[in-house]
Amino acid sequence: MATSIVDKRRVAIAYDGSDDAQKLFEWSLKNIVRGDTDHVILLSAIQPGDKAAGSSFMPTSPGKIKSPHDLPSDSTTRTRLEGLSERLRTMGISSEAHVLTGDAKALIPRYTQNNQVELLIVGSRGLGTVKSVFLGSVSDRCIHECPCPVLVVRNATI
Repeated sequence: MATSIVDKRRVAIAYDGSDDAQKLFEWSLKNIVRGDTDHVILLSAIQPGDKAAGSSFMPTSPGKIKSPHDLPSDSTTRTRLEGLSERLRTMGISSEAHVLTGDAKALIPRYTQNNQVELLIVGSRGLGTVKSVFLGSVSDRCIHECPCPVLVVRNATI
């Protein structure tokens, strides 16, 4: 008997369209997501008027992106999220996808608070203490502000 969506664990995955985000998605499916009892929420964020989709979730290594035009647009992000949702559907995993407009550091914690997220999975570039203080880490902000457990996965480990 299938589990009702109301009874499923709500697992959010932060996704920005980068290679690291794709690896995080794959790692999450392999290691965390339970198909029969989880509902996956794919989250991406873009700055208003910015063509860079979710660049603050899990930025790629310096030098990989030459300009903001190399980052996916809002429509590209939506298309990618829809593709991931379709893949989940074919695996029998319920899902939804959201492109949030604004600062990921503020929006992700707010989303988890307002939408009963039970686990948030985010990536981390593995910045040192000094760099993360100056750059402001999305994962760090989520750890401190999200009401649910936050799993931070270092990109170097996946």
